[in-house]
Amino acid sequence: MFKLVIVDLIGILTANENEYSLLKKILNFKGTAQSLKANLGDYYNKLILGEISESIFWNTILKKIKTKKKLQTIKKEFFKSFKPIFNVKLLNEARQNFKFALCSNFYYPWYISIKKENKIEFDYESISSKIKMKKENKEMYMNAMLNFKLKPQECLVVSDEISDLNLAKEIGMKAMLIPGKSKEYKEADYFYEKFDDFLKILI
Repeated sequence: MFKLVIVDLIGILTANENEYSLLKKILNFKGTAQSLKANLGDYYNKLILGEISESIFWNTILKKIKTKKKLQTIKKEFFKSFKPIFNVKLLNEARQNFKFALCSNFYYPWYISIKKENKIEFDYESISSKIKMKKENKEMYMNAMLNFKLKPQECLVVSDEISDLNLAKEIGMKAMLIPGKSKEYKEADYFYEKFDDFLKILI
C-alpha cells in the first residue's frame, strides 16, 4: 500500500491542457500548441530551470509572437487559467491519512502566487526552477520519497503524462493515470477519471 502520493501541478490545475495550449488560446496564436512550443520551448525550459528571468521570457513572447494584447493582459489571463480541477477540501482531508508531494516542472514564483490564490497546501514541494532540476531527472521523485524515509513501492505518482508514469515505474513506484492527452496506459496500477474520485477513497 502506498503512503506517499506524488502529483504534478499542471495535471491537477488545468483540464487536459499544458502551458503551451493555454498560451495558444490567450495569444490567439494561429498555429498549433506544438508549433508554439517550437517557438518558445527553449526559453520556457530555461525559465523553469531558473536560467533566465521571468521578464526575459515574457519579452521573448512579445518579440516572437504577433499579438495585439498587452503584456499585463496576457499574464493576467495566463494565471487565471490555473484553477484546481479538484476539491481542495478533499485534498486537505486526504492529507490526514497520506502524505502528498508536489513535483513539477514550473516557475517557482508563479507557483507561490497560484498556491496563495487557491489556498493549496502539500506536505512536500519540489519545483524545477527552485531546485534547478526537471522531473525527468529521477532525483526529483527520489528526493520526495527519501524526505519521508519511504521505499519506492510505498509511493504513487499521479499524472496525465505517460512520461511521468514511465519514470515512476522505472524507479519502482506505483503509477496512476488521470485523463489527459493519453487516455490509455496499460502499465498503470490505478486509473481514475477525476482526481476527486481518487481523493475520496483516501479519506
